[in-house]
Amino acid sequence: MLKRRIKISKNGLIFIIVFIIVLIAYFGSPLSKVRDINVKGVNDLGAQQVINATKIDENSTLLDVLLHHGSISKKTAKKLSSIKSVTFRTYNLRDLVINVKEYPTLGYINKDGGYYRIIDNGRVLNQKLNSPIGNYPIYSNFNSGRLREIANIYADLPSNVQTNISEFYNSPTKLNPYRIKIDMNDGNKVIADMRTVKTKLKYYPGMAAQMKKRGVIDLEIGAYSYPFNVKK
Repeated sequence: MLKRRIKISKNGLIFIIVFIIVLIAYFGSPLSKVRDINVKGVNDLGAQQVINATKIDENSTLLDVLLHHGSISKKTAKKLSSIKSVTFRTYNLRDLVINVKEYPTLGYINKDGGYYRIIDNGRVLNQKLNSPIGNYPIYSNFNSGRLREIANIYADLPSNVQTNISEFYNSPTKLNPYRIKIDMNDGNKVIADMRTVKTKLKYYPGMAAQMKKRGVIDLEIGAYSYPFNVKK
């Protein structure tokens, strides 16, 4: 078997040597340090919050970030539980882009005098907030199992229904342990059954449009509405 010899011309060798010298000089100079950081993909997190979690600052070098991007991503996601993934890319030889993918927010639960964010599959983040962020529903009186169930139901609802939901209440009765109540942003209230609410709520916009006054839409057994001043 013949061995091929790679021949490098004198000019080519000089180019390689110069390139290595320039590369070493660059990474050993202040020019190799991160100048600007641009965070993309954040919805409910703040850009500075992400930057602080990565611990990347003006003293960090791009080479160090690129070499340790895996461990930086893991530490960032561990510190900010709502982050699904973090990736990095560079531009202009000195600037850094942090691409963030968050778990979708499914709402908030009010407990211990604060609000806690609910993400995928009803998982509650251990981060106390003074008030909810964004237009997401509040969940009241649900145990952990029921919370996961109702949060997943909310995740599958049409967007025009999601944006109109203000708060879910667990409101069981002796006759129906699956009974829930829902406050809507348009002023109406909904009574429903957890086992059928996902299917029935898609009819809410049409039913609400036909109501002359604000009131109750009862979806627990059938599907009908009545004004607040009518007792049922």
